Amino acid sequence: MCYKLLIIILFIAPFSKASEDDNKVLELARETMTNAQYCALITVDSEGQPRARAVDPFVQDEEFVVWIATRPVTRKVEQIRRNNKVTLYYWHRESASYVTLMGTAELVDDVETKTRMRREVDSERFYPNFPDDYLLIKVTPDWLEALVPGYRGDAETWRPHGVTFDRQT
Repeated sequence: MCYKLLIIILFIAPFSKASEDDNKVLELARETMTNAQYCALITVDSEGQPRARAVDPFVQDEEFVVWIATRPVTRKVEQIRRNNKVTLYYWHRESASYVTLMGTAELVDDVETKTRMRREVDSERFYPNFPDDYLLIKVTPDWLEALVPGYRGDAETWRPHGVTFDRQT
């Protein structure tokens, strides 16, 4: 599957300021996500209540896909099985910036991928029965919102700058 950034304004004015803004916001969002190190993964439980927890995500790829390691018996896994719409929230204190990444979570349990993706931090201390007690969550973004330097949101509504990702098959 190929993911491409959809810049809606491109259809109106191909070289408009908005297109440059989207690219700059994505660059600053990537920097914020990397510098934040940890983020909150937000899922929805069986009662419809959003649930947040801190996670140690892998660094996002060029298409802003984020991977997270966890144990298969966690509540987040159960919640993703019921509703795969999730949000990742990154906060970087030093720059007073945040990035919210909304998308679809996929549970990845094949041994080849788990072995290839395993990080040093995913040690035997956390996963003593690897690969059986190790599961990957792959978050593919649909939407990104960011409050980053130079892009502090709409002056009246405080709405942050948003970028839509278009999934091309």
